[in-house]
Amino acid sequence: MNTDWEDFSDSLEHWKWCEYLSVLDASMLAVGLNPSVYEPSLPERIREGHFHIVGSTNHTNNYSYSREFVPVFRAISSAVLRSEIPCEFVHHARTIPTLTVGDQEFDGSPYASEDSIDYDFLIKSEAQVSSNFEISPNRDNRRFYFIKEPDWERSTVKVDELKDWMLKRGRRPSFFFPDTGEDSEAFRNPAHEHFSAELDFAVTVWQALLPERKYVNGVKSAIEAWITANPEAWNGSDPISQAAKDRIITLVNWNKGGGAPKSGG
Repeated sequence: MNTDWEDFSDSLEHWKWCEYLSVLDASMLAVGLNPSVYEPSLPERIREGHFHIVGSTNHTNNYSYSREFVPVFRAISSAVLRSEIPCEFVHHARTIPTLTVGDQEFDGSPYASEDSIDYDFLIKSEAQVSSNFEISPNRDNRRFYFIKEPDWERSTVKVDELKDWMLKRGRRPSFFFPDTGEDSEAFRNPAHEHFSAELDFAVTVWQALLPERKYVNGVKSAIEAWITANPEAWNGSDPISQAAKDRIITLVNWNKGGGAPKSGG
């Protein structure tokens, strides 16, 4: 028997194979819950953050409550409903039941969570139709009640599009962004969404002057001279302005007292 099997089953690493995730799984992974291990204790109460171990009996010690899941799921599910994150929705549906009274037939009433939809409308909409049962085009099966709340366990989002949405809001959960905090040079990358040309240039200037120990005309003059002599080090989209130069000089200048030091900085 593989002694590492239990430890591996708790790992989230294998979920990184997925190009698409259900809204439920994505929300769980964002807060460190493993969908291979936990599932909602009651599918219709996903929003409450109650989970139990997959395949377990409903004993108290098999339950778990995630406070973090509640706001994260609410944010992601709301975003897909507002079309901020593209999503392929799936809804539970059932054929509208009929009631016979005498020689007349009537539609059974929908539940409070349901609405009706016509099969012909689905076909004309040219939208992909997904359901929890096989939809037949037969005449007696052309109208349905469907649950208005999407089936979050089967409605899916593309991982890359989900991550783009997270980045726009400054959110970097470790599952989706495992290198967050590890790349100390990320701020030097012009393609980074938080790139600051002034910060990048200021660090470049500071590092360039680091080997020097004496500044004949003072630290400020040395910084100004280096900036003038090395315009190619600027990575901004526009030419560096005098105002940007002044801010960088003030930031880099470690000799706030001014003047030309006799030695060192």
